[in-house]
Amino acid sequence: MIEWVWERASGMACLSEVVVATDSAEVVAVCEGVGARAVLTDPGHPSGTDRVAEVAAREGFSSWEVVVNLQGDEPLMEAEPVAAAVQEVRAGRPIGTCATPILDPDDLGDPGVVKVVLRDDGTALYFSRAPIPFRRDGQMDGAFLHRKPALRHLGVYAYRREALMEWVSLPPSRLEVIERLEQLRALEAGMSIGVAVVRKAEGGVDTLADARRIEQRMRELGLGS
Repeated sequence: MIEWVWERASGMACLSEVVVATDSAEVVAVCEGVGARAVLTDPGHPSGTDRVAEVAAREGFSSWEVVVNLQGDEPLMEAEPVAAAVQEVRAGRPIGTCATPILDPDDLGDPGVVKVVLRDDGTALYFSRAPIPFRRDGQMDGAFLHRKPALRHLGVYAYRREALMEWVSLPPSRLEVIERLEQLRALEAGMSIGVAVVRKAEGGVDTLADARRIEQRMRELGLGS
């Protein structure tokens, strides 16, 4: 799994360097064994963004103007969403991320699938594990979603350095703690998050069932043993 994540990320032209940030010495050893660069971080971080910021602040990484956080629970992330998140930052957003349409009503009701709704300017209005938007008059069935899809948030962020450091200077926020979604810390503080919408993306890993699905998908793609 680590080898595939490394190879996939290393093939993304929008990234100049790939570093695995982890609080596990075992993960560091596995990464180094397949030629991946890995950094051991403080185990006390409340979120992945805090972990990424620790690495970005270290000597040797402090010159990076744009930092990308590709979360480890998205092992089949393609280059398109990563590049789209980076483009949001290049276009002037302090933070960029991605979303893809939800067409299955079961995904809309699944708390493991993070949803996002957008402002008219393409920035995030809110992220939630609950079904948002909620259709008061009638069900959000498959036919409705194909006409007016909801959006699933993907686990990738791009940050301007100063925005990343501002984010992690804030304490975990009230809504972040309730929803267990780190991006709400930035939203509650008034930070803008640009959201690029891509056509489709593989699902991430939040449950044992997800892990089994990803393993099967990797076998289908010839990527696993």
